[in-house]
Amino acid sequence: MEFLGLGAPELIALVLTLCVTNLVQGITGFGSIILALPALAFFFPLPELIPALVVVNIIQTVWFAVRDRAHLDRRAAGAMLALSLVGIPVGWWVFNALPSESLKLVLGFTVFAIALWNLTGPGERLVLPGRVYHLFNFIGGFAQGAFAAGGPFLVIYAARSLPDKTAFRATLSAVWVAHNLLLCVLYTARGNWSAPMIPVMVASLPVIVITTWAGTRLHDRIPQAPFRKMVFGVLLLSGIILIRPLFW
Repeated sequence: MEFLGLGAPELIALVLTLCVTNLVQGITGFGSIILALPALAFFFPLPELIPALVVVNIIQTVWFAVRDRAHLDRRAAGAMLALSLVGIPVGWWVFNALPSESLKLVLGFTVFAIALWNLTGPGERLVLPGRVYHLFNFIGGFAQGAFAAGGPFLVIYAARSLPDKTAFRATLSAVWVAHNLLLCVLYTARGNWSAPMIPVMVASLPVIVITTWAGTRLHDRIPQAPFRKMVFGVLLLSGIILIRPLFW
């Protein structure tokens, strides 16, 4: 069975992974790409996969940014964008300079460190200097440019600044829209678009629509704390899977 050139294993992996990861983003406001990359990196080359996921992610982030615009915290959004937009071109250059296997290892260590940080909860027990939180915004932009996966770094800042979860999702969604549009400009300038991306984007569209609708309904019903632990538990496992070639 094939769909626009995608074999059955690739298509099944894509649909199932995006069902889970975009539902997570619909509920929490972040996580779809960085959760999807570790699983889908086994089926698709990163230089083709990441731009395709960025394009389809724009649909969901625009929806939440517009729908919850009354809850947007402009001050927090401005603080996140000020440094993260500087980091995006730097990360994008690294993405184009490093080979795919090296990117997977860097991504694996990044995912592992972020998951461990959030599961052990130092951000809840320790108040860091303001400059450190702004540094996370720059690192988030760097990770966004390299992997389109800077969300968890920016979440550290957002969790400190936005206690209301609807404001949290609305503000992060607005930031993701700006990030993704800049990435599309950079991908165009570099010539990163390719024909193999088209089947991935087409197959992803129905999944994005369904999970956005479901995430909207579940956002107010699922307790944030236990769900957050589950998300970062999956992230921790994903990071271990990506860096496993270093150990066996």
